[in-house]
Parts: sequence; C-alpha cells; structure tokens
Amino acid sequence: MTSSRHKHILLVFVLLGAAALALAFGVDVTLEDRPGVRMALPAEIGAWRGRELRYCHNESCAKKELFLDELTGDKTKCPACGSPLHMMSKEEYDALAKDTQFIKSRYTNANDRVLSVAIVLTGRERESIHRPERCLTSQGFTMESRRTVDVPIPGREPLKVMVIDTARTWESPSGPTTYRGYYAYWFVGQNRETPYHLTRMFWLAWDRVMHSVAHKWAYISVSGPRDEEGAYLDEMREFIAGLHPSILL
Repeated sequence: MTSSRHKHILLVFVLLGAAALALAFGVDVTLEDRPGVRMALPAEIGAWRGRELRYCHNESCAKKELFLDELTGDKTKCPACGSPLHMMSKEEYDALAKDTQFIKSRYTNANDRVLSVAIVLTGRERESIHRPERCLTSQGFTMESRRTVDVPIPGREPLKVMVIDTARTWESPSGPTTYRGYYAYWFVGQNRETPYHLTRMFWLAWDRVMHSVAHKWAYISVSGPRDEEGAYLDEMREFIAGLHPSILL
C-alpha cells in the first residue's frame, strides 16, 4: 500500500472522528460566506484571451452555449428563444445544489489552442461540490491516468494540482474518433489549497469542530487537449501560474 494511500485512509478516520465529535457535542456552526476565490475570470492570461460563457437550458433551443461578449441587448436571455441564460450547463445545473455559484470561460491563443477554465463555489450546503471525477465519468470520459503535478508560483511554494489524462471516443462520418485531453483541478478554502477531495473534507470537518465555522470551498479546473509527448504539462503549468494570482483572495 502506498504512502499516499495510507495518508488518505488516515484522513478518513480523522474525518469520521471529527464528525462523531460534532454530533456528540452538538456544535453550533456559523456559515462563513467569504470565499477564498474571486468569482471572476480575467479577460487575458499572458498570450491567452478569455471569453466568458453562458448557457440556455431550453431543450428545444438550438443555442445551448453562447459567449457573453457576443450577446447584445438583454444579456440575461437567450437571443434565439428568449429563455433565461445560466452560468452553467443544464447537466451541471441538475447535478449541483441550486445555490452553487459557477463561472466558466474559454481561452484561446495565437496558435488556436483552446483551454477551458471553471470555478465552482459551494452554496449554503458546504459539501455541495464533489470529486470532479464523477462529472467526467458521467460525461462519457475515460480516465487513463491520475497524478498530482507541482505548478511553480512566484513567491511561495509550488501549487499542487490534480491532473487527469482523459479520452473520449465518438462515431464520426469517417469512423470512431478519439479526443485525448486533460483535466486539472484543485480545491480552495480560506487560506488553504489542496488537490485532494479527502483533505478538503478533513479541513471542512476540522473547522466545524474546532472553530465552529463552515467556510465556503471552491474548486478551480483547467482542461485542454493533450499530446503524447507531454508538452501540454508545461503549457498547463504556465497557464495556471498566470491564472492563480488573479483569482485567489
């Protein structure tokens, strides 16, 4: 059994112990609404230009995804059908608690490379966000590998992010087509960052029991295409290093 797995099992037992204490002593918890991130994404990150996204949930509408900067007039309504526009897709809206906050942008560079960035912030139910792997599986992605990667950030220790190599195959006129990509993410609380879901749950329980407070947590994700040579990891590190200071409070 690996050292990392030992740590995760230990965290589970500590988390269960903290939960038992909370039940035993009837802790009154204050919900702290100040997040550790800005719910806004920059228009530019280095050589990358971002465009914020909106979504139409009308199943009969041909327009499901729109860029905010292409909307005119009332930017809260779909120009095709007049339905309200949302910050997340219908699938994401159905899967998350209704007071979950969400923002997503798509970034492109001069080489027509495309990266997608999203921030998901818990609502009143502090446990309302879950492991991103669940969403990837439900969307038809296969997870080929999973590991933590260090991202150098000036003036501090490296940021650890979880990186999942993904693949998705669909039928095209020329036969089966496979898209190979990656999905990188990490969780952010009050002065805490971690790539591990269990660690986030531990700190959530710790703050509840020891400080009688429940902080909002967010997770930030960056996804894009993957090459077999591994050059995408350098691109990802550089992009996240540029993104990080603009969204962390």
